[in-house]
Amino acid sequence: MNTQHWIHHFKANTRLNHELQLPEAPCSLPEADRKAIANSVAIFQLGESGGGTRLRRYTRSIASLENLRGYRRAVDLFVAEEQSHAALLARTVTHLRGDLLQKQWTNSIFRWMRDLVNLEFNIQVLLTAELIAEAYFGLLTLRCKDPVVQTVAKKLLRDEMGHLSFQRDFLFERLKTLTPATQRLWRWQFQFIHRITAAVVAWDHRACLHTLHITPADFRARAARCWESFQTRLERRLRENQHQDAGVTRGCSDGAPTGKAALL
Repeated sequence: MNTQHWIHHFKANTRLNHELQLPEAPCSLPEADRKAIANSVAIFQLGESGGGTRLRRYTRSIASLENLRGYRRAVDLFVAEEQSHAALLARTVTHLRGDLLQKQWTNSIFRWMRDLVNLEFNIQVLLTAELIAEAYFGLLTLRCKDPVVQTVAKKLLRDEMGHLSFQRDFLFERLKTLTPATQRLWRWQFQFIHRITAAVVAWDHRACLHTLHITPADFRARAARCWESFQTRLERRLRENQHQDAGVTRGCSDGAPTGKAALL
């Protein structure tokens, strides 16, 4: 895993988030729309505001692995970028004349789930939230008429795409050590958890979705497409890795030259 790439990426991107200038126009959304979107954004703001304690604790267990050298530093910077998202969303809630939350039931469930098993499951729950965020911020970018909401949603959508690549790099390193059958089992349970989560979020944010003229079913379908895109790319990398390993094994068994000898 190219952790140095992600270290540089998160350093630069977090600075851009802190420096992001928002439009100064007051919110002019209809009152019902303003309230629904403000309440919805406040829930996402709470989800982004964690300190990463669980994730940092788990990363200590793999810090010595050669293929993940630098991962702890990358995770620290990843958490800092998440906190910059929380700050941007807090500014958005204030713009919408909404109230920031200290506690919310879906956020509490996410935090509880991330402590259930191990690092991979912690990452998976976090990844599920980011895939949902991809669908959510994409809808705000396209459907919300408020310029501040659009500006923040567009920036966070771009950042979430980077987060998904970061998590895909990590999962590739972990999943490539598993058998194909175990990889399929992981895929099925990941898909199941994602579907349940998308259904819960669609219900919890139904008022906001209504103002964007999106049904809960439409949101679930969009979230499913985000999951499918992520999983397709991950599985493509795993297949390519398996083919490379198989080629190396065949080359060695056939007595084919490898390394420098193959160039002579």
